[in-house]
This record gives sequence, C-alpha cells and structure tokens, in this order.
Amino acid sequence: MPLAVVWAFLGWLSILGYLVIAGAALWRLWRPKKKISSSLKPLLVATIVCHFLYLAEGTITGWLKLDTPESVAVVLGLLVSAVAFWQFQRSKIEAPLGFLLPLSAILLAFGSFERPTLLPSELRRDILFVHVVLLMGGYLMLMLAFGSAVTHLLTLWSLKRKRPLALLEKLPPLEKTEQLTSQLILLGFPLLVLGMVVGIIWARMEGKSAWTDPKVLFSILTGGVFAAYLHARFVRRWEAATLHWLVIVGSICLLITFLAVRHTLAME
Repeated sequence: MPLAVVWAFLGWLSILGYLVIAGAALWRLWRPKKKISSSLKPLLVATIVCHFLYLAEGTITGWLKLDTPESVAVVLGLLVSAVAFWQFQRSKIEAPLGFLLPLSAILLAFGSFERPTLLPSELRRDILFVHVVLLMGGYLMLMLAFGSAVTHLLTLWSLKRKRPLALLEKLPPLEKTEQLTSQLILLGFPLLVLGMVVGIIWARMEGKSAWTDPKVLFSILTGGVFAAYLHARFVRRWEAATLHWLVIVGSICLLITFLAVRHTLAME
C-alpha cells in the first residue's frame, strides 16, 4: 500500500511539474523581458524522470501492457514531453514547452486516474498490439502538429498586433512552423488511417460491427478533419491561418476521440 501511494504521488508530481513549466514558458513568451528561472530545465528533467518512473512501475507490476487507452495515454504523454524537451534543447525556444507539456499533463492525468478499461481475455492481442502501435504513432505526430500550429498562429498574431520584437525572437519563422505542421500531418495521418483500418478488421474478426462503434465513428470524423487539412493545404491552397485553425480543430477531435469515447469492445 505505501508503494502504491508513492507511485501515485510521482504521477501527481509529473502532472504538476508539466503545468508549472508550461505556465512559466507561456509567461516568458507573453512577457519577453522576463527571464525564465535557471531551475526550469532541471525541473523539466526531474518531471520527465518522475513520469518515467511511474511508467516503469506500471510495466513491472503489469498494468501497463499497451492494450488499454489508459496505458497508451501514459506512454504518449512521456513521448510528447520528451519531444518538447528535445525541441527546446535544440532551438532554445520556449514555445514547445508551453504548448506541448499541457498535452502531456492531460494524457498522464487520464492514464493515471481514469477507471481502467477492461478488455475480454479472448480478444486477439496480436492484432490489438498492431492497432495500438499504429494509432499511437499517428497520435504522437498529430499532437506535435498541434503544438506547431499553435506556435504558427501565435507568430501571426504577434506580427499583426505588432508585439515587441523580443517576442518574435522567441518564436520560429512562419515558414518553418508551416512546413513542420505539414510534415507532421503527412506522417501522422497515414498512421492514423492504417490504425483505423486494422481496428475495423480486428472488430470484424471478433464478430463486432465496427460501423456502430462510437470510437470508430469519432475516429473517422477526426481523420476527415485532417484529410480536409491536406486537401486545403496542397490542392485548394488555403491561407495559413485557416489551415492551422483546422489543425487545432482536428487535434481537439483527436483528444475527445481518444480520451472521452469508449470502445464497445470494452467490458462494462
């Protein structure tokens, strides 16, 4: 029992750490003359380590098997925070911390404190694993695209409102974020579609109707938003601001589909 309390405490520490660091990064962007404390980087490292220890405990005790949304959320949260840290280290720009770490906090909170999803033991676990890995890769790329899209829109807003140049110095060029967003969606969208196809095949093999599953229907809606982005980006040539708002809408749909919509294969 004491060990369970310790691991739960590590989860709470990680969530709190992500939110504090994200808040400090956003404050730094909003008030360019304010300096971020030198302890922010060690705090981020310590937070990621706490998250990793929480994940490692789940692996050792057996609850983390990548076969439930909750366990996938814990892994995804760690991957998102690791990428945010890597981007911050490489570019020395705080935007990835401010826009990606809240996603890590949300995912970790969902994975840690949501009632665990139970799946029938007779389900084909090999196909489930392929389904989960594909979707996890797609989710990661599309969540990173969300951070890039928000950064792009903030840069546009700064230019139009003529914010201090110091703020613009803390944001990447528009061309870079526009290209990065497109590349991430070009990577994530096919993985999302493949994961959905494998999931539909898996449901059919289990004798379930995939087309009445709310998880499938919401996934198709989410995929449709990102497909609309690609069509508008490369065929219709919409303006950048509209495209990036479309990415944000798609990312919200993605989070709702992943975190709020339950799979009909799950046991009640």
